[in-house]
Amino acid sequence: MQKQKYTSSISSIKKRHLRIGVFLLIIVLMWVISFKVVGRNRASSGDTIFSSLGADEGRQPSEPVFADAFDYPVIIMIDNHPDAVPYQVGLSRALVVYEVLAEGGSTRFVALFAGAPEGADKIGPIRSVRPYIVEIASGWSAFLWHGGGSPEALTLIPKTDVVDLNEISGLGVRYFWRDNNIPRPHNLFTSGELIKLGIQDFELTSLPQEKLIWQWEDTNTGDAHDLNAPPASTIYIDFSPGIGFDASYEYDAKTDSYTRFLGGVAHRDNASNAHIAPANIIVQKVPAEGYYPSGYDRISLDMEGEGEMLLFQHGRVIAGTWKKETRDSQTQWFLESGEVAVLAQGQTWVEVVPGARSVTYE
Repeated sequence: MQKQKYTSSISSIKKRHLRIGVFLLIIVLMWVISFKVVGRNRASSGDTIFSSLGADEGRQPSEPVFADAFDYPVIIMIDNHPDAVPYQVGLSRALVVYEVLAEGGSTRFVALFAGAPEGADKIGPIRSVRPYIVEIASGWSAFLWHGGGSPEALTLIPKTDVVDLNEISGLGVRYFWRDNNIPRPHNLFTSGELIKLGIQDFELTSLPQEKLIWQWEDTNTGDAHDLNAPPASTIYIDFSPGIGFDASYEYDAKTDSYTRFLGGVAHRDNASNAHIAPANIIVQKVPAEGYYPSGYDRISLDMEGEGEMLLFQHGRVIAGTWKKETRDSQTQWFLESGEVAVLAQGQTWVEVVPGARSVTYE
């Protein structure tokens, strides 16, 4: 009788272990399948489009941007709430940074990287997306990293050319972490190594050539545009009067770049304490914001169509227009003459300014 009980117990344990093993196998298979489906490649292979230094400190001027298979365009939503500013890291490593209006008059940064920035141990804080940010990302067919989003944005993402990575999804723990020394919600971060891991896991091995159409100056020929354009050594953009979300720039002739200020204070990348200093400032004027019926003062911005553009580079200002034909197409920059605007070597900041908000320069 004792032997029968013992044998039954062993059999029960074996069955329990078998059920656990089958469950774990199913989880692993679901994980692999999710990468195959979500990580589909929307791009086509081809030759190098850009020949620009960009902002990644690891590049040399003769090296192209978006040349390597793992230089896939990556966009990360960066928090710019006053409580988040002291913890901002990684902005100086971005190739392009868009500043866009958000709820309550605050702004957020849409930071575009050419693949995974080497040596970037921490990038963030990372926040949620809005529909107009999704449209910017879709213009690059970007790998979009974010922590949640408005209902309108999350509904829009699957309809666009964006490759989505949401921290709130089941995959979030693999690519993001929260710094418990920083109060929520301003404590979500990633790193260059985790971005590289994401690009590999999602199998983003070829570039969206049709989206990489911006033009950059050739390092051998220098300035591309007429230097008789009017001088502009200071720029001031008031996103929300009276609450400190004004962006300003001062031209530094020694470095041929524009040092950036946020609310009158030097805007720094807290990873290195480097003063953010782009080579190009583009002011993209869009229609006044609207509001979604879902509440919470969520705004909408019209990013399609065309409008006024100001390009600041080499201490001068050049007027022109921007055009974005469809939701998923890339925004293009044109001079008043109709020729395509050519960007200076280095980082570019795109200031998306809605309505009649003040933009002054001298």
